[in-house]
Order: sequence, then C-alpha cells, then structure tokens
Amino acid sequence: MKLFGVQFGAGNIGRGFIGHLLQESGLWTVFVEANEDLVAKLRERGCYPLRLIEKDGTFRDVVIDRIEVLSVKEEAAVAEKIAFAALVLTAVGAKNLPQVAPLLARGIEERRMRNPEPLNVFLCENLKDAPAIFREKVQQYLSPEGMEFLKERVGFVGTVIARMVPVLDERFGMTDPLGVVAESYTRLPFDARAVRGVLPPLFGFEGTEHFEAEEERKLFFHNLGHAVLAYLGYLRGYSYIHEALGDAFIERVFSGAWDEVTRAFFRKYPFWNGDEHREYLRDLRARFANPAMMDTVVRVGRDPLRKLSPKDRLIGGALFCLAQGVFPEHVACGCAAALLYDYPKDEEAKALQRMIAEEGVRGVLERVCGVDPESELGKAIERWYRRFQEERSRR
Repeated sequence: MKLFGVQFGAGNIGRGFIGHLLQESGLWTVFVEANEDLVAKLRERGCYPLRLIEKDGTFRDVVIDRIEVLSVKEEAAVAEKIAFAALVLTAVGAKNLPQVAPLLARGIEERRMRNPEPLNVFLCENLKDAPAIFREKVQQYLSPEGMEFLKERVGFVGTVIARMVPVLDERFGMTDPLGVVAESYTRLPFDARAVRGVLPPLFGFEGTEHFEAEEERKLFFHNLGHAVLAYLGYLRGYSYIHEALGDAFIERVFSGAWDEVTRAFFRKYPFWNGDEHREYLRDLRARFANPAMMDTVVRVGRDPLRKLSPKDRLIGGALFCLAQGVFPEHVACGCAAALLYDYPKDEEAKALQRMIAEEGVRGVLERVCGVDPESELGKAIERWYRRFQEERSRR
C-alpha cells in the first residue's frame, strides 16, 4: 500500500512546499481543499508544475504528480484517508482551522476503529501555539473513545515555515493557473517532543528538542529582517526586497537589527550553536538578496497593524531584545518605518494611517503596539518616525 500524507489546503504552501517535500520523500499527497474550482482542475490534470528558484538565480522546474485531490465536502472520503495516512498536515491559514477541526475529528474516529497506529498532525500555519489551539478545536467533535485515542496516539506538531513563495505573475514566466513558484529552500523544522510513534523518513523535515528557540529565531530574524527591508524599502521607493538590501542605509539598519536580536537570542539560549546560527544568517541574507525571487516590498509589508502588534515580529522583536537587556535601536528604526507604511492598496495600511491622523503616532504606539510613548523604546521609535517624516517632506 502506498504511503501518503493528507494535506489540508492546496494553496501556496500546500502545493509550493508540502507537496514538494512529500514527493521528494516518496509519499503521495492527498490534498483536501475548499476551493471547488481548484479541486476540479487538479483532479482533471492529476499533477501541477512547480518552478523552484535556486540560490544562484536559476530556475528548476519539477512536476508534482503523486497527488490525489478531495473536496472538503467529501467528508467520508477524507475520514477514510486520515484513517490510513502516514501523517496529516494543515496549511489553510489560522482563521480557517476551525473549519478543518470537524473533518479531522471524523478522521480520528475512523482511525480509532480501523488503524491503531499513532497519527501526527503537522500545523504548517503562521500562528504561535497553533497545535494547542487546533487540538482544542478538534476535541469538541470527538466521542469519549475518540478523546482517549487522541490523548494516547495523536500528536499535534508545530512547524516553522520558512520557504518563501512570491506572488505568481508574468515575472516568472509561469502562466499555468495550477503552477506555483517558490524558492528551493527545503528545511522544515518541527517540534520533535510532540511526535507520537515513529515518523516515516521525510525529506526536509528536521525535528528539534528546542522548538521555542526555533520559532523565535524564525520570527525575530527571518520575519523581522524581512519586514525591516520591506518598510524601509517602501519608504525609499524600492519595488523589491533585494533592491532594498542593496541600499547602504537600509543594509546598516538591517544588519544592526540582526546584531541586536543575535545578542538577545544568545543571552536567552546560550546553548545554541554559534557556528550554525552564523551559517543560518548568511544563508538567509543570500536568500533575501536573490534578485530572481523578485519579492515585492508590498507583499512582504502587507498587514502592518498585525506586524506592529506586541507579539509579532517588529514590536515583539524589540521587546524580546529589551527582555534580555539589549536596547533595540535599529529594530526601533524598522518599527518607525512600518508606522509610515501607506500603500494605498493595503487596507491595514490605510487603517493605520487613519489611526495616526486621529490619535497621533503616540496614540498608535500605545494602542496598537502596546508601547509606552514615554519609554525609551517609545521615544526611539518616535524619533525615527519624525526623522523619516522630515525626509519625506523634503523630497
């Protein structure tokens, strides 16, 4: 019998990352998707093209053809697949997890009756504590026997998604509506402590006993660094992330922010391997600088209100530094640039500028960012904000 994983969500991460890793692992992917048009097209074709962007700027085309596709409406068929899956994964967006919960619960009940093997559910979502949140949702739909099976044999496993998937358009020469373009990065860290039983060999999957550190490294280096480049790049009129990194001022701020977070990171996690971390940053910088990615500052900068919240990358990164006794001057600069983000096609950006117009930047610091305007961090952000305002007015 062929090994397969059930993948909830056939979007950019589902098709552009998980489907690729499972195929490289020798597994089939059973996509479970809500978009009926996408279900019909994938079923008709039985495969889809994936264009991978290599580090040297070249493209590599692969065809993902070990797939089956189910609609979320086919509940019995989905439950049957979950009963015998090697693993289950979700990449549906945090807000859609409640809709997946009853489907997974039905599959767990089916597995309980037909297959005693443990089941691991990998949460490939951009949401901290996603495993605990999703587990609680799923439990609401289980029988007492299903609850016991879940407790003993089902693992809800956090992951760190770091493959970048730019918006598909004519820039990449990919016109196929089923196609996906993504960087060739293959590492998928996961929380090894949450796994039940033994996993099959999985290409790119890397278990870690220090998952919190891995999560914070992704948030405060990858996400924070990306955001700094996006918001400062937008302020300075660049279209792409790699262009922003080529600007001397932006590169100094970006490097300074990484230096601040690095000092904080090693104070909190002194056991972390320094050589490995330096290689991680070198590789990440090269990925950001790859012109073939053509990743736009407006894609990376979208939803600034979320990214300025206290637990997200920018303000969260500044608070992370402060908690370890490091003052985040360069991170504050990135926060200020985010406060000036006014891209007219971004609804959150427009809402942010309305709030600043009504309450002032200090009011937004307090209400959105959770930062006291009179604190040293608040003063630093406001100082940079005023400087950038003045620079804008002189143009």
